[in-house]
Amino acid sequence: MSETLILYPLGSSGWIPSNGQQTMCFAFVRADEVFVIDAGTGISRFLELKENLFKHWWGAIRRVHIFLTHYHFDHVTGLFWVRAIFKDTPVTVYAPGRAAYGRTAQETLGGLFRKPYSPHSFMELIPSVKVVDLDPPGLKIDSGGEPFDIGVKVNLGHSDPTVSLRFGDSFAFVTDTPPEVETIQFVRGVKVLLHESWYDSSGSFVDDGDDLGRHGDGPHTGSFGAGLIAKRAGVSRLYLVHHNPERSIEEARSDAAKVSERLGIDCRAALDLMEIQIDPRN
Repeated sequence: MSETLILYPLGSSGWIPSNGQQTMCFAFVRADEVFVIDAGTGISRFLELKENLFKHWWGAIRRVHIFLTHYHFDHVTGLFWVRAIFKDTPVTVYAPGRAAYGRTAQETLGGLFRKPYSPHSFMELIPSVKVVDLDPPGLKIDSGGEPFDIGVKVNLGHSDPTVSLRFGDSFAFVTDTPPEVETIQFVRGVKVLLHESWYDSSGSFVDDGDDLGRHGDGPHTGSFGAGLIAKRAGVSRLYLVHHNPERSIEEARSDAAKVSERLGIDCRAALDLMEIQIDPRN
């Protein structure tokens, strides 16, 4: 990718929409295609944004790519609304497959979307859909006349398996996982890292040599766990995502400020509807 990519957080919260933040959903446009990462309640923002912020390119979209990190409801509930949002535009859903769950993504989605929980099966709910497994090491997408490499890493430390995603050398997206040493190599070389930060782990921080395990709390990562991964990977910019809804926006910003100050890196809190600009040349 040679042009600046603008990534939009449509939902940056985990679990429950709160503090004006919807649950996890990020989006960017590449040529005439929309890329969506996770389909939490934030995907509903497209209904409003297509009339204003996204109006200049909305009518030209010819394909939608939706990437799911896992199948918990705060990350997939928006799949129920995809047809209403994107109408008849062809949609490809990429979701964890056999490597993470021992079955195909289509089989897993079929278990979520069936009567009496859904009026239609998944394939009926989005008639234009194609389902692709997200298995390591990843896949290549032909987008805008250029190949686009998507890296995939399976994480097994959450309550159910999740996948981390790498979009070329532009950015990586890591959520719903404790901090893992393997993530450092996976994200090395990207410009921007978006990593979950469920709580403030500054109280556990000693120095840059901390074991990552000091900054994990069961299935989730603390702020300095994300910070240490970014620092050790040499990432230019870190955004904290998947905020705990029981904590405030001010606390999320404070977490990022502490990480920046004590680790000497550029760390920010990703918040809904901000613009994250990623220039591949810098």
